[in-house]
Amino acid sequence: MKKIKSAGILFLAAALFSGCGGSNEAAQAIEVYSYSAGDSFYSIENDRLKMEMDPSTTYFTVTDKSSGAVWRSNPEGAADDAAADEQSKNLLQSTLSIEYMQAASGVVAVLNNFEYSIQKSTYTIEEGKDYIKVNYTIGDTKKVFTIPPALPESRMKKFLDKMDNSGKKAIKDGYKKYDINNLTSDEKSKMLESYPELEKECVYVLRDGLQDHIKQKLQSFFEKAGYTQKDFEEDSAKYSGQSDEDSPVFNISVVYKLEGDDLVVELPIENMEWKDSSPLTKVDVLPYFGAGGKEDNGFLLVPDGMGGIINFNNGKQKQSSYYADVYGWDYAMKRTALIDESRTAFPVFGVAKNGNSFLCILEDNASVATIKADVSGRGHSYNYAGATYRVVHGDAIEISSRSDKTVMAFEEGKPTGSFKQRYRFIDSDDYSKMAQSYREYLTSKYPGLKKRSETGVPVGIEIIGAVDKIKQVLGFPTSLPEPLTTYKEALEMLKDLNSSGFGNMYVKYSGWMNGGVNQSSLARVSLVPGLGGSGNLKKLAEYASQIKVPLYLEGTVEYAYNHKLLDGFSINRDSAKYTSREVVKLTDFSSVWYGKKPDAKPYYLVKPQVSEQYMMNLSKAAGKYKASGVAFSDIGYGLAADYNPKDRVTRQESMEMQRQALAKIKESGKGVMLNTGNDYAIEYADYITEMDLTGGRFNIIDYQVPFYAMAIHGLVNYSGDYVNLSQDYTETVLKSAETGAGLSFAFMKEPASTLQETNYTRYFGADYDEWKELATEIYSRYEKELGSCFGQYIEKHEKLADGVFATTYEDGTKVYVNYNDLPYDKSGVKIPARDYAVERG
Repeated sequence: MKKIKSAGILFLAAALFSGCGGSNEAAQAIEVYSYSAGDSFYSIENDRLKMEMDPSTTYFTVTDKSSGAVWRSNPEGAADDAAADEQSKNLLQSTLSIEYMQAASGVVAVLNNFEYSIQKSTYTIEEGKDYIKVNYTIGDTKKVFTIPPALPESRMKKFLDKMDNSGKKAIKDGYKKYDINNLTSDEKSKMLESYPELEKECVYVLRDGLQDHIKQKLQSFFEKAGYTQKDFEEDSAKYSGQSDEDSPVFNISVVYKLEGDDLVVELPIENMEWKDSSPLTKVDVLPYFGAGGKEDNGFLLVPDGMGGIINFNNGKQKQSSYYADVYGWDYAMKRTALIDESRTAFPVFGVAKNGNSFLCILEDNASVATIKADVSGRGHSYNYAGATYRVVHGDAIEISSRSDKTVMAFEEGKPTGSFKQRYRFIDSDDYSKMAQSYREYLTSKYPGLKKRSETGVPVGIEIIGAVDKIKQVLGFPTSLPEPLTTYKEALEMLKDLNSSGFGNMYVKYSGWMNGGVNQSSLARVSLVPGLGGSGNLKKLAEYASQIKVPLYLEGTVEYAYNHKLLDGFSINRDSAKYTSREVVKLTDFSSVWYGKKPDAKPYYLVKPQVSEQYMMNLSKAAGKYKASGVAFSDIGYGLAADYNPKDRVTRQESMEMQRQALAKIKESGKGVMLNTGNDYAIEYADYITEMDLTGGRFNIIDYQVPFYAMAIHGLVNYSGDYVNLSQDYTETVLKSAETGAGLSFAFMKEPASTLQETNYTRYFGADYDEWKELATEIYSRYEKELGSCFGQYIEKHEKLADGVFATTYEDGTKVYVNYNDLPYDKSGVKIPARDYAVERG
């Protein structure tokens, strides 16, 4: 193994700030890496890929041998980009960009590793048999030598007595000897303030401006004379007031490996170092890998909805750039306003350029990542996509109610593991091929994802049991459950749907316990009075089993609503905590002014360990009432940490706890229904409702594609919005046809007028008697034309024209969708306006 050695150690004084994983008692020693020129290029290679790194910059290329495509860590010509200012050029020439916070003030700052490491040669490179590792020191560093900044004559004499003549001469040249008798009155006061020993004896002070090679010689002489690291730390603290300058310094290592068709990039968190006074909050990894210039043809694939295409150089630099939090916002992090909440259910982005492409799949600690993308024209000439990882975060604590001053409290300790992302190279610029590659990845990573054999349109049916409504009790307004569909009515509804020809149904019953849809915590399970009692609920489950329709009882396990005394939920014990040690008490935000709704009921984020127990409680209740399985309104969608310093659970650990609980439920023989379908949960799902089929939150995106759908179709059943609750049910059916989704409906027996003066106007379209005829008509046609496509993989998706798309299945069946208000008729393909058509293979 080759290794370029580091030279010099920088010692950082610890500051008294909470968290960040550092020691608050002793000085922190951080190694400053230093590159020494010598080797030409570093390289690793396998049958498919070759990676070569230039040690003078740490820039690298990856050559795909099968196509000859060359992918670069940084764009060529970035330093000469006429559209970029100096700061943008520095960023384009960086392989890492970091964000840190000044803990004392809460001010955030950003450093790039081109300006603060590569140019300064503060890095080392290691090369092993199958990896290349680059260790960066990022910051405004100076090489620090183990030599005393000053010494009283009595101590200096002890070291001089152990030196030869050349050493003594070097000390004489490098230090100035001060005698108080030779100083003016002004000089005396200043010198005594810095060097009190001067009152009794002469003091040797290191001369300013000594060159590094002279300091290196002095260090050698002092080391041989017995000057130790401990001596240096004590002298530095005594004569300089601190061990180093206050400028933030960070160590980050990047490991590159080749695994088959993939380049794997890891940032080991254990190798990351920083001062307590400047905790590392974020790191951007290879932000411009594979970036395309103005002369390139291609697109960026982003995980918006099912997938979005941003064409290179599309001229939309005035639109907001793309960003999405992987798995959404972590609700254990504070925020005071909500303008836009962008999320993605799958941690993937891609770049297609000049006939070839790659996918970047975020792996370890993807749950703390944000995916970003932008086009040329905004600051520089390149189109790019990349990921940012949150390292540590902090929240403000008010010192007292009498003061508006705050201090920052950071989470205790670092995350564990590494930040890991996998670049998979594809000999095509077809997003359908990219989706197929992602499907192969998912089935390899998640063994529970297997191809389904059944055909027929999967239909999700939600039956709404009860909601809470304010009623007058003895003249006082009281929140009580309002029955919408009793257990008996649910049974009759199921009989009616079955006799109407609905097949392949997945039925979930919401609002059946603990007060209704906005239930109290699942510490205990109590049926809703007025819905009919346990006997009728069991009869419903028995009938569903008789007609081979799985019935799932739904619950919420990550949040505690409508908390009351003696409901089994303890706010302080069972709630997650912010880093400020406050309980996570949540309030819905207004879509008008973006702040918290003043009249909204607060609710609590449940700590992950308790949430896991609630999952098992719901599973036990489903077994008690003979249901086939459980449905979660939040698992597979929400994901939150707990930053309680006494019992911290990271977001990644919370995700693993959810997966373990889902696995236990499946192993017990029960089925699972989920909402939205975060990728880590789908292997456990029988059916996923309310997947985001549309996306479209960012105008920078040119058009939507069903990338995620192409990856999972045939492996798991899913649907989008409830047809009868959507603003435009025709649009929902069309989007379902384009993306290979099933259909879903939400029904209640009571009329919509029952929901007046409640917070459940979203259910106004759920009146079963009003919708059953149209629902049967929509389903019957969909089943007749698309039923045979389920259980197949989607092989290709293509855009035929604006608003016109075609989806092709394994057996050659093509589903055409026309969103336009005019018919489409080209090349023998005829599609009515606002409709879909099917062509058998």
